[in-house]
Amino acid sequence: MADKITLALENRTVIGKKVNRLRRAGILPATVYGKGVGPFSVQMDARLFSSIYRHAGRTTLIELQIPDQPLQSAFIHALQRHPVSRAIIHADFRVVDLLIEITVAVPIHLVGVSELIERGDATLNQVLTTLDVHALPANLPSHIEVDISVLDSFDKSIHVRDIQLPGTGTIETPEDELVVSLNTARVEEEVEEVEVVESPSEPSLVREKRDEDDAGE
Repeated sequence: MADKITLALENRTVIGKKVNRLRRAGILPATVYGKGVGPFSVQMDARLFSSIYRHAGRTTLIELQIPDQPLQSAFIHALQRHPVSRAIIHADFRVVDLLIEITVAVPIHLVGVSELIERGDATLNQVLTTLDVHALPANLPSHIEVDISVLDSFDKSIHVRDIQLPGTGTIETPEDELVVSLNTARVEEEVEEVEVVESPSEPSLVREKRDEDDAGE
């Protein structure tokens, strides 16, 4: 379980297309909602949110301080990005009940080194990048580490059943699903370049026509 983060929000009165003025001023518009909570239109410093998102992702609880509201425990639920720059232009926070278990897709972080990959004999085949974990919100891990150093032969692989959670909770992803395996590294074959000499077909036709004309003279 990762440490919770506290984020102070401001109430937002600007809505619709006018929020572009907020974005130009470095302010990120957001919405807070949950069962029996909100929705609240809020805003915050865009750089501060980017820093928090890099640290928290979508699986770390954030304590939201909203003016005139009790402290709310929430996850970053959804992000809207600019279609060209990919900058975050809106965020959604989902408030959760700390006493009710939920299921969240938790990212997989690969750790360790496979000797076969280091030697260049194999390449990594990662099938799953997240696992569905069911737990109380405060017990959800920020990520799940999977050690690939055990992949020391091509007949070895890691399935969901081989992974242990770092705390309480259960993995809801089917246990037989493949997480990572090894592929044989392909050796690029050198292709010998063959020089193709084009025959001067047009000049030959011209010469043949001239020979016929000479014969008739």
